[in-house]
Amino acid sequence: MSTTQDTWKKESGYIWSMIGSAIGFANILSFSALCYKNGGGAFLIPYILAHTIIGLPMLFLEGIIGQKTRLPLVSAMGNIAGTSGRMLGWLGVLTCATIGGFYIVLTGFAVAYSYFSAAGMIGHDTAFFFKQTFLHDSGSIGVLGGFAGSILISTLIVSVIAWVILARNIQTGVEKLCSIFLPLLAVLVVSFMLTSCFLPGALQGFKNFLIPDFAELKSWTLWRDVFGQVFLSLSLGLGIVTGYSRHNPSTFSIPRAMVRVAIGDFVISFLSGFAIFGCVGYMSTKGDIPLSSIVTSDSAFEIGFVIFPMILAQFGEVISRIVGPIFFFCVFIAGITGVFSIVENVAGNFEVEFRKSRKVAVAIAMGIVTLLAIPFCMGNGQHVIGAMAPMVLGNTMLMCGIGEIVIFLMISQVVSRDAVWMLNNRRTLAFISIKYFILPMLVFSLMAAVLKEFSSPFQMVSLIRWGWFCLVVLVGYMLSRRHQSYAQADLV
Repeated sequence: MSTTQDTWKKESGYIWSMIGSAIGFANILSFSALCYKNGGGAFLIPYILAHTIIGLPMLFLEGIIGQKTRLPLVSAMGNIAGTSGRMLGWLGVLTCATIGGFYIVLTGFAVAYSYFSAAGMIGHDTAFFFKQTFLHDSGSIGVLGGFAGSILISTLIVSVIAWVILARNIQTGVEKLCSIFLPLLAVLVVSFMLTSCFLPGALQGFKNFLIPDFAELKSWTLWRDVFGQVFLSLSLGLGIVTGYSRHNPSTFSIPRAMVRVAIGDFVISFLSGFAIFGCVGYMSTKGDIPLSSIVTSDSAFEIGFVIFPMILAQFGEVISRIVGPIFFFCVFIAGITGVFSIVENVAGNFEVEFRKSRKVAVAIAMGIVTLLAIPFCMGNGQHVIGAMAPMVLGNTMLMCGIGEIVIFLMISQVVSRDAVWMLNNRRTLAFISIKYFILPMLVFSLMAAVLKEFSSPFQMVSLIRWGWFCLVVLVGYMLSRRHQSYAQADLV
């Protein structure tokens, strides 16, 4: 099987692209509220620890798999574990494609809200505008409602932008755009943070964001949120890191790159939290509103498209029409760079597994992700995303993470033999962390999640979750069998 010779031009381009994959809506919008709800500064302690002892080793492992094998996840797993490995790989890739459906729609939200805020269309009742005027919220997962036209249009705009960029080679497409967008995002986030420091009441917001409540460290919910946030934020278990890393020249340093990716991911999250809570403190002071009544959820929907427009309204019409589009452009950058990595991952597996050209593979991947996005443009789209999240953003990621560790560190010795600096010395911290801490933790978390799922009443949300899972497994099996027919044809 031939692999692409397309490579990153610079290690910095690879790092910026990886940071673009890691930084998403959760970093910009909901990390601060997650921190606030889980003990403030106390949340940061386990979060930094989790980044170090879980995030970095898994980034190292997935990066090494891509760089050493020069293959995307499905092919790398299949070469070691056969059809079973390919099926597990496709589970991760199709999960990634489903997340891509979320991401394109949410990035479309940012496109639409950039226009709405510039045009002054949102008004003072931001919750009504978001749920009724924009989403056409049906109020129930069982009621489809109609298409939300503005969401569909903005979603298609994002799809076209992503296709145009990704159809180019990795250097002139993803690398070039991420090398521009991510430094720009960093500048904008720092500017927002510094500006928020001078707002009346900002200090109160900062205190609520950071003052530690160490009693929360005893809460299982906090640790669950920490582990979930790290795994999701760093795009682990989905094949994204492996997919980007297969384009690496052998001269790239995985440890150096991944340390910078983890630092960049954390810093943007932290600074975004400062900026948002500075503004929340300002709103609380100016409107004489208790801060606890403003931040009631860690949902990216509420923080980004309900609370922040409320904050903008406090600045007056002129300033809000300037600041609003800049803020939502930041959200757009976080979204579109995530879309790049998702589609690149899906396309790379079709390209290698079925010997397609890059443009054809990108067209297939983009078509799949866009079709998956359409149901989330319906009036019940927000409820469907909420129903699927525990499975798509939780259980399947854990399954794939477990599979990667077992296949590449226990069944095969290829990765550990080649990655001298980390894995063939079994006394190293990274290897010990992966084998003796991360693997048991992932297995325990998966068992607890499945047990909780089956101990709850079987409702429509359960039907959606498990129906999606069964469908993905079936499609993964069919794609694995399809690969076998290609391989047999080569032999003939």
